[in-house]
Amino acid sequence: MMEVVLAGNPNTGKSSLFNMLTGSYEYVGNWSGVTVEKKIGKLKGDRGRLTDLPGLYSLNPISRDEAVASRFLIDEPFDFILNVVDASQLERNLNLTMQLLECGKPLAIGLNMIDVAKQKGCHVQVDRLSDLLGVRVVPLVARTGKGCDQLLGMLAATSRELEQASTEADSGNIFSKTEPYLVPYGDVVEEGIARLIRLMPPEIRFPRWMAVQFFEGNPVVRDLLAAHVDPEQLDSLLRWAELEIAQRDGARTLSLYIRKKRAEHIAMLVRQCTVQTRGEASSLTEKIDRIATHKFWGIPFFLFFMYLTFKLTFEWVGSPLSDLLDGFINGPLRSGTGWLLDRMGAGSLIQAVIFDGIFAGVGGVLVFVPQIFILFFIISFIEDSGYMARIAAVMDRLMETVGLNGKTFIPMIIGFGCNVPGIMAARTIEQPKERLLTIILTPLMSCSARLTVYSLFVGIFFSGSSGVYCAFLVCAGNRGRACLG
Repeated sequence: MMEVVLAGNPNTGKSSLFNMLTGSYEYVGNWSGVTVEKKIGKLKGDRGRLTDLPGLYSLNPISRDEAVASRFLIDEPFDFILNVVDASQLERNLNLTMQLLECGKPLAIGLNMIDVAKQKGCHVQVDRLSDLLGVRVVPLVARTGKGCDQLLGMLAATSRELEQASTEADSGNIFSKTEPYLVPYGDVVEEGIARLIRLMPPEIRFPRWMAVQFFEGNPVVRDLLAAHVDPEQLDSLLRWAELEIAQRDGARTLSLYIRKKRAEHIAMLVRQCTVQTRGEASSLTEKIDRIATHKFWGIPFFLFFMYLTFKLTFEWVGSPLSDLLDGFINGPLRSGTGWLLDRMGAGSLIQAVIFDGIFAGVGGVLVFVPQIFILFFIISFIEDSGYMARIAAVMDRLMETVGLNGKTFIPMIIGFGCNVPGIMAARTIEQPKERLLTIILTPLMSCSARLTVYSLFVGIFFSGSSGVYCAFLVCAGNRGRACLG
């Protein structure tokens, strides 16, 4: 059975494509030794098994998710890489593609969001991109399933080709004949790569990729090489390369030089395979983004959005629905149950249990279900619409005042619904200190259990403007807890 790896940047439709290719039949767990989620599914038609790597921008890790991807490529057996690329952000997405191609494994590109690229006036010449990279490129709209059948057919054909080639190859391993993609890094880096490859033992997988990642500063690759190559030789080679790059090109660091060369190569590829036509007028999303991510108006816009959230939850929609539910429970349902118990001849004890226990206890909790449902619904909308990521960017400067970054705000917002998934979301924060501080502060956020208490207080003391006072109470309370933390 062919083992396929699904890799791509965050927010490129990778999860949608995974569901389309597997029919949402998946096994969800954690990668060994880390609390990073992994998904494994069986491809439709029993064509193989699909492993979904965490969304990542680079194989040089700055987060646990990216470290998981590097370790997977180094340690785990797999046959094929399916790289999801956002056609509307082609230049940014190809940074990961270049690094995957340098591994030398069989690879295909799922060019997703071609409809979005077309709306922006960008036409990607699929055949030209395929020729330049030497891989198959399949245009997709994973959200609607367009192109997924073609991609499944390509995977099935690839599986048959790999099986046939592996049985015919003398070594029994067709991948030993696969050549990595060559990004031109210049004479100094290429010489350093050649010298490092000569130091590597034969069992090292993807020697060129390992060499490039070592010079780029990948800590996972460096640790692995240090176990097979004399660390003094590695340090000496690294110092030589850095000195030569500084003298010849004036680069500050070797890693920045490599990224610059890769970016220049990607820009050249994009120019050759894209045609920028006359774009349409700015979409509604772009118009909203100008306000939602504005340097000055972004935070007031967010506060206004949260104000609307609480008004909808506690006044405009939630409160009327709660009143209707309360009226039904303590009205027709209670009287009908009483009539039924009288006809059945139920004793006073049974009636006390039902009315004073079930109706008073369970009914008193159920009246808050509409408010909690609306709150969770709005939070889900914030996440699915992409506004959550924009909030993180806008709030970055504000969160710096308490020693955190914008990503911290996402677990805190999720903490409004429940602190447990909020704490789990903190795993995407790169710095251990910031991640630990976020985990400590998130349980102090006003989750749905606390919001019910707030709604009780504001309903009693501020019935005329309960939404305004509840929003003030939540924001003031959370700001005070953050400063205290």
